[in-house]
Amino acid sequence: MAPREKTRIYIDGEPIDVKERRLTGAQLRTLVTPPADNLWLDVNDAQDHPVAPTEPVAIENGMRFFTDRPRVIYIDKVPYEVRTAALTETQLRELPKSPVPADHGIWKDIQDDLDDPIEAGEIVAIINDDRFFTKPLPQKKIHVTVNRRPVTIHGAAQTGLSIKETAISQGVPIKIDFLLSRKDGLKFKPVGDTEDIRVRKDDEFRANDGDDNS
Repeated sequence: MAPREKTRIYIDGEPIDVKERRLTGAQLRTLVTPPADNLWLDVNDAQDHPVAPTEPVAIENGMRFFTDRPRVIYIDKVPYEVRTAALTETQLRELPKSPVPADHGIWKDIQDDLDDPIEAGEIVAIINDDRFFTKPLPQKKIHVTVNRRPVTIHGAAQTGLSIKETAISQGVPIKIDFLLSRKDGLKFKPVGDTEDIRVRKDDEFRANDGDDNS
C-alpha cells in the first residue's frame, strides 16, 4: 500500500504536515511547542469551535486551529507576551506602556517583502516572533463636513477641539464652545474637546450650542 500523503493544517498560523486522517484535541495540542492548553477550530462565518482533548477531529487539508498558548511579538524591538492568535489594530496600539499615538501608523515587518501597513480596525493574525514597527503618519489632507459644509482636515489624529478650530477657520458658522458629534451609522455620537480621534475621509460632524444634538 502506498504511503498516505501528508495533509497540511495550520495551528496559530504555522503550517504543519500530518499523516493521520483523524487526531484528537490532545494530539493536536502536542503539534506545537510549547503544547497548547486550549485549542479552537477556525470555522468560517461562524463561531470558532473549542476542541476538547478527547474529541476526535477528521483532518482536512487547509484546516486552521488556534490556541491561547503564550507567544512573544515585538513592537519597535520591544518584546510583548500575548495569549491570542489575533489582535485588533487597537489592541496592538495599546500593548506598549505608552500606547502608540493616533498620528503614528503600525506596520508588520515582513522579511524579504514589502512591510504590511495595519489599517484602522484591522484584525491581525499573530504568530510567535512577529515583529511590528511604528512611525509617524504623513499629514495628509482629509475632506470631511461640519454642519454639512466642506472642511479640510490636516492629518488623521485630531481632537474635538481641533476639528472645531479648523472648521471655524474655514468659515463654518459655529463657536468654539459648541458641542461636537460625529456620525456613526445612523446616529451622531459626541466627541469631547480633549478626546483623541482618528478622522476618516468623508466623516460627517455636527456642532451646535446644545439645544439640538439629534
